[in-house]
Amino acid sequence: MHPLKMVTASLISAAFFSMGLVGTPAFAAEKTSVKITSPKSGSTVHNPVLIRYILHKGPKGDHVHLFIDGQFTEPTHQNPIKIKLPKGRHTLTLKVATAGHKILGPKSKVTVNVE
Repeated sequence: MHPLKMVTASLISAAFFSMGLVGTPAFAAEKTSVKITSPKSGSTVHNPVLIRYILHKGPKGDHVHLFIDGQFTEPTHQNPIKIKLPKGRHTLTLKVATAGHKILGPKSKVTVNVE
């Protein structure tokens, strides 16, 4: 192959690879993730507090576990999650769990002030 054609072919291959168009099958499972979308961290909220989130279950995720101030409260499939909190500052954390309730790595955390 002519050297110029080799360079061109290499550049095209690199471009497709960097865009994710090769090397990852179209049927590959999406990554597991969770993101609290509401309330925003630092916001002031009132009861009942609604926690809205986006969950990408990926190959092993099934639901989320809710932690309030570091303490486990409940597993849930509900979205939004409706809770009542005492007045003051609280940290809300969602962690992705398997159907067997094993906590996976992804989590999302916000801190809110309840009035």
